[in-house]
Amino acid sequence: AVVSTQSTGSKRLSFPPALINKQVHKFSKLRQYCSRMQKLHPNKLQGEELELTISKKTFDEQPCLSLVLSLSQVSVFELLDYIQEICLSSEEKSRIPTSVSSWIFSLLCVIDKPVPMDYMAIIRAVGRRCAVLSSDLLTSLDPKDLNASSDEPHFQYLVLFILVCHYFQQLDLLEEFGLSSSL
Repeated sequence: AVVSTQSTGSKRLSFPPALINKQVHKFSKLRQYCSRMQKLHPNKLQGEELELTISKKTFDEQPCLSLVLSLSQVSVFELLDYIQEICLSSEEKSRIPTSVSSWIFSLLCVIDKPVPMDYMAIIRAVGRRCAVLSSDLLTSLDPKDLNASSDEPHFQYLVLFILVCHYFQQLDLLEEFGLSSSL
């Protein structure tokens, strides 16, 4: 749910703390699970091996856990960069495969922290694209009925934006989109 608050005479939107805490907590638990699983799958794909395994068609399908867990950090960020530049381009908004949000979520789950600044720039770019994709939804969310909103076509991008802002501590992105932090 998005809650309106008055801020210096203009209407500001903020996410309820319960929604943020729930999403960040679930994401954190999933990241812990992925971390444990990565220790069981230490082989890392990169370079030519990765190119042979992943193509643009890959993003038409749901991500495979064993593939995501086998990616090196460099490969994870190369894929995130590719997704934000090609798959999430504003020109293709209506043609974005539904699995792209699952790919972003999966890749965010296996990012090691702390995140180097150049890699954080990629996460921020993904967050911005997700905010743009969910911008129509932001203005129409019903604070009283979040369950109905979760069926909206771009709701998953709103959740990804919340995770980028709150889990990866990029709260300044909220300001860029006229939002405020409610934590």
